[in-house]
Amino acid sequence: MEQTIPEAAAAVKQVTDMFGIEIIADHKRFCAALSDLAPKLTRENKAFFVALSENVGKLFLRENGEVLAGNKSPEEVMRKAEVSIREYLNSEKTGMVVSSLAYALGWKLENTGKSPENGEGASSGSVIEDLFRKAENGDNDACFNLGECFYYGRGVKQDYKKAVEWYTRSSMRGDCSSQKKLAACWHSGTGTECDLSKAAHWYKEAAEQGDYESQKALVQCFRMGGKNLQADPERAARYAERYGISADSGSELDELMREAEEGNPGAQFELGNAYYNGMGTAADRERAVFWYKRAAEQEYAPAMFNLGCCCAAGTGIRADMKMAAELFRKAAAAGELDALNNLAACYFRGAGVPENKRKAAELWLRAADGGHARAQYNYGECKFNGWGVQRSFSEAALWYKKAAAQSDPDAQYSIAWCSVNGKGVTKDYELARRMFELSANSGNSNAQKWMGYLYMNGLGVEKNFSKASDWFAMAASRGDKEAAKRLVMCRKYGGFFLIANEEKARRLAKQYKIDYDSI
Repeated sequence: MEQTIPEAAAAVKQVTDMFGIEIIADHKRFCAALSDLAPKLTRENKAFFVALSENVGKLFLRENGEVLAGNKSPEEVMRKAEVSIREYLNSEKTGMVVSSLAYALGWKLENTGKSPENGEGASSGSVIEDLFRKAENGDNDACFNLGECFYYGRGVKQDYKKAVEWYTRSSMRGDCSSQKKLAACWHSGTGTECDLSKAAHWYKEAAEQGDYESQKALVQCFRMGGKNLQADPERAARYAERYGISADSGSELDELMREAEEGNPGAQFELGNAYYNGMGTAADRERAVFWYKRAAEQEYAPAMFNLGCCCAAGTGIRADMKMAAELFRKAAAAGELDALNNLAACYFRGAGVPENKRKAAELWLRAADGGHARAQYNYGECKFNGWGVQRSFSEAALWYKKAAAQSDPDAQYSIAWCSVNGKGVTKDYELARRMFELSANSGNSNAQKWMGYLYMNGLGVEKNFSKASDWFAMAASRGDKEAAKRLVMCRKYGGFFLIANEEKARRLAKQYKIDYDSI
């Protein structure tokens, strides 16, 4: 029997398919799109507005590459997301939000092969078959979504040429999203030859339907010109006036584009960054990847690194850890320390390369010697745990100190922990307090919990249960169960500068699902 996908999950998937997964990081834009596509989901829309405003969408995007690469389980990320919103939404709404986002990103639950929706879910094959059936029957949304599947390699082998074919079908029938995407393909030569005349044609079709990004792109096409299209500043000015776009907008980008088209790898890299971050133009991760590739082909190290990151996360290109590792290797050989650090991580996890912790430690040491803060922390972890190297707490502490001096929050936490416990260094509660506080202020929940311990026990600070409970509350809100227990304990019994409050203690125990009587 065919499984019915929950309406909310299906609607979220429709939004991300149409506008790209990055839309879940913008709660206002996402909810406006969801309202247009699924007007009946009013209550669900409100839940998404609350959840996404708490940066849950950004969390999913940040962890997407790791989940797709198999380095993290969907459940781990979903639990983390639930922690950040369960204070504002009931369990039903919380579950609906996280499972819908996970479904839209194509995550599979560990050990079950199921999608995060409530049930078995349709296989990717059946979904593609259904899209083909609908597309052949003239469904524009299905044509566009099928084009997206081929463009990104979702459920099918990545094929830009076929993506263009499906974008073209729905573009001919007036679908704005398809017209914009088809124009971008003609503009960059993705899946077809580069032809700015055809790009301008489709940008105009989408621009006339009110798409602002297409309007800007159309003006830029005529301002700059390109293959099969003569520059026409007067026509560009007319379109700019028609659409209410500043005639001077994009001038810096124009110059950067000219240099990039002439083959300057530095300009190609900067242009890729402009598209990636939406600086001076609409954000377009696919076009960012296109320019990173152009610069990487000339062995421009920063571009190889950025392209590797895109491959690892599946941003603007299909996730491919093997390709990412190779790009990191090339960039590292050219002196890019960030790439050397990431390549070490690939060997450590066995992502895109065979797992080899000894190799990982060697690479991290090279980057650490070069002054890379994160590599210094990572190599410190190797020395502390004996991963690929002989264990040494004193050497670990030395590397933690170096990374902490460069404001790495994990290193600050680690050297603070060593200072409290006398691991590799002499016990120093004052140093520990300073380092824990720096790390805690950067959002490290373990450091926040330890700040609570310090104030509860008067280690390096004056005892203050009020301040302790504040720190425990911060860590508890980020999912730390032990911090939540300590928070309830503080409120239940009180202490220095804090009056006991049983009512609040019970409320907190209920909120964090803690057995009140056991505290």
